[in-house]
Amino acid sequence: MTKEDIIRMAREAQLGTSLTHKGGEQRVWIEGADWHDELERFAALVAEHERERIIAANAPEIERINAYIKELEEAVAAEREACAKVVEAIERNGAWVTKEEAAEAIRARS
Repeated sequence: MTKEDIIRMAREAQLGTSLTHKGGEQRVWIEGADWHDELERFAALVAEHERERIIAANAPEIERINAYIKELEEAVAAEREACAKVVEAIERNGAWVTKEEAAEAIRARS
């Protein structure tokens, strides 16, 4: 983060108090003033800036991980459906099976 970034965010958070003088308006810091709201806005701006910087710096890795997560979710859904089909096949055959036998049938499918 550059000095200019910090100054821009401080202005955006309205840190300091506006004073008008011959040269125009200027923001100054007054000792002992209650800066809670201004500092909170400033901290939020800094945090947002850092989040955006980190996301931008890691975008390719984030995309790769998201693609991998999607593949895993699809594999889990396919496995769930395959297990359901095994149970449906057992039911269609009208066989009374124990839960152990159903589990064995699911494990047996490769």
